[in-house]
Amino acid sequence: MRLPPFEYYQPATLAEALAILSEVPGARAVAGGTDLLVNMKHRVEQPPALVSLSRVSGLAGVRTEDGATVIGGGTTLKQVQHDEGLRAKFPALTQAAAVVGSYRHQTMGTLAGNLCQNTRCRFFNQSVEWRSVRALCYKAGGDYCHVMNKADVCFCTYHGDTAAALLVLEAEVRVEGPGGARQIPFAALHSREGKTPLALGAAELVTAVVIPDGSASNGAATGGSTYLKHALRGAIDFPIVGAAVWRGGDTMRVAFTGVDRSPIRAAILEEALAGRTPSADLIAEVSPLAPKGATITRSTLQPGSFKRELMSALFARAAGSLL
Repeated sequence: MRLPPFEYYQPATLAEALAILSEVPGARAVAGGTDLLVNMKHRVEQPPALVSLSRVSGLAGVRTEDGATVIGGGTTLKQVQHDEGLRAKFPALTQAAAVVGSYRHQTMGTLAGNLCQNTRCRFFNQSVEWRSVRALCYKAGGDYCHVMNKADVCFCTYHGDTAAALLVLEAEVRVEGPGGARQIPFAALHSREGKTPLALGAAELVTAVVIPDGSASNGAATGGSTYLKHALRGAIDFPIVGAAVWRGGDTMRVAFTGVDRSPIRAAILEEALAGRTPSADLIAEVSPLAPKGATITRSTLQPGSFKRELMSALFARAAGSLL
């Protein structure tokens, strides 16, 4: 499949990139392009212009600021995976980066790109020919969500791996746009709307991820973090379900991806764990609560019942590894 025609810009600075995104309606930023370019080939996304970030300096790398770990949005997933400091302090993040797609996805794809990828659905992520046999879904420009048979709503599902890890690490993201820079909680990055999954302005970019030192593993016997995913194949596939767990003493934080229109914290499960010392018996007791609060639909080929079972099983395995 070929890409549709588009204008291509290669600015040298972030300011130039933001200016182009502001001045060219519908323009999109591209780094690795492992998600966007595939969607363009399928004609499910057809931006008139792409703004490459490949020549913009200062967007990659890992550093420490005021005790927090700052990861540039342009840092590749392979760099995240192999950074010794990140592997020691935030294993859930490096584990998640290590299971994104294939080797080439990891060497090309960036952390910000993985976080900002589009939501997915079996009715949306198809070729033009496949989609032409029925009315377009709401996300593709039609009137109805074929998953829910409802008008003016989209239940596409978010499947990014690294997002679940950053949720349990209580990270924040730095965003820059024409109006300046701001730093927001990671949970505020996603809109929980399938059609427009990011809560960003049209010309805003995620420039960095900030993880507080309080979420670091620090080698503690009763602390740490981990990420597990289940996919049809060991490489390339998006997670059917991904689960991240963080433990600090008697506190556990849990997040999932692949089960809703955005990555989600398992609030009901966390409430059941609160104030109780984690143990194998406790994990077995509360694991059935893992799917509570998730809006699971048939946006993928797998039934909702299967995903609910996976959520409980992956939580139990991940939490059990931190005992």
